[in-house]
Amino acid sequence: MVNRKNDYAFKRIFGHEDTKDILARFLTVVLDVQIEPGELTLVHTEFSPEYVADKASVLDIQVRRSANHEKMNIEMQIADDGDLARRVLFYWSKGYIEDLKEGGDYGTLPRMVSIIVVDFDVHEWKNKTKFHGAFRVMEPEEGKVFSDALEIHVLELPKLRRQPVKKEWGALECWCLYLDNAGGEIMENIAGKEPLIRRARTVEEVFAKDEEERRLYELREKGRRSFESALNASERKVRREVARSMLADGIPLERVLKITSLTAKDLN
Repeated sequence: MVNRKNDYAFKRIFGHEDTKDILARFLTVVLDVQIEPGELTLVHTEFSPEYVADKASVLDIQVRRSANHEKMNIEMQIADDGDLARRVLFYWSKGYIEDLKEGGDYGTLPRMVSIIVVDFDVHEWKNKTKFHGAFRVMEPEEGKVFSDALEIHVLELPKLRRQPVKKEWGALECWCLYLDNAGGEIMENIAGKEPLIRRARTVEEVFAKDEEERRLYELREKGRRSFESALNASERKVRREVARSMLADGIPLERVLKITSLTAKDLN
């Protein structure tokens, strides 16, 4: 089975001319606005094998909805590799201003929407079933939006994954479960509710049989595994340093191990 959280596979399923119907349905569900495939123009769809192999590169989907003067950026993020919020704002700002020519009219700048699907927890919500956050710049006392130019959606897959299995899922739940590599009865359930998920699975099958596509997919998998391994090693090193500092301050070993999630062997 294709790992849909592999961002190369994610881009192949949602970010090609022949799959804009799948992308349009996904955007419709996330943004709660009806979007048709013919409204969308994909940009920056090609990338070299060297770029795919770069574990630090971002394989996002960039699309314009010109009639509504909108640009959208859709991204899959598996590992928490730093300050997600600032990185998202950085890429948002680059996408927002890239069309503005020197001396140009600011009124020509589009509305820019970022959608990030993440495989780690980002926010602590009061509503424990909440997994989709929609963010805008607004005045907190009266809730007045400063501008509609910025809109960021974060879909947290682990929060949905931890919820009890339902007989009926909502449309957004269906798509997030699909991206979270659901299978078996859950897949049959969500594909029955969202027919374009069946279409996406057909795209997966074709993709998996293509020798070059499969090679690039596996290259990306290898790069991401190496990146996550290095990230985990770095994090463990930091935790060991913190643990040793705590022990030097006289904090009991048992408490140090509980706080740092290390074992006594890790400190040898």
